[in-house]
Amino acid sequence: MNIGIIGATGKLGNLLVEKLLDKGEKPIGIVRNKSKLVTNIPVIEKDIFNLTSGDIKGLDVLVNAFNAPLNDPKQFITSTEHLISILGGTKTRLVFAGGAGVLLVDEKTRLVDTPEVPAEFKPIAEAEVTAFEKLAKVKDFDWTYMAPPAVMDFDAPHTGRHAFSGNKLGVNESGKSFISYSDYADAFVEKIFNPENHSVVGVYD
Repeated sequence: MNIGIIGATGKLGNLLVEKLLDKGEKPIGIVRNKSKLVTNIPVIEKDIFNLTSGDIKGLDVLVNAFNAPLNDPKQFITSTEHLISILGGTKTRLVFAGGAGVLLVDEKTRLVDTPEVPAEFKPIAEAEVTAFEKLAKVKDFDWTYMAPPAVMDFDAPHTGRHAFSGNKLGVNESGKSFISYSDYADAFVEKIFNPENHSVVGVYD
């Protein structure tokens, strides 16, 4: 498969590159600075906002692992709007690294609307939800929105376990909504190859 990864030098993006290489794939890194790549893969050196339909034309899958700056969460929205504009009408499938805020904690309440989201992260969570709502309206290309649990830890060990919770917040037998970055990346790769199109896919351990 031809798989492009926006943000291939970030925490999640780098893990996805490693796991795809282990599967015999050769992903394309879409990065602002190719010197930060730690693996030898093909590169498109562009900012996400400068990507064009021509850049992604030959891709089967476009992974969005872009992470907006903490001081400018609106970029979650504007970057999603840009991706929607260049993917419209293409055969490229988008697999989107989203936020937990969109997940339901009961029949009507999203996580973003609960006290569980600390005040300092509220603007980020709200921007991610707004971005998702724009993506949710899209019908002219395929997409999958990968939503992590409430807590995702980069330094937590890889367990080889993950579970899917649809559009609901995943909670394990201990009552925790948690996963390591590496296990989340495993789940992400699984959905690259086995998509749930036009769906939110919650992940937890």
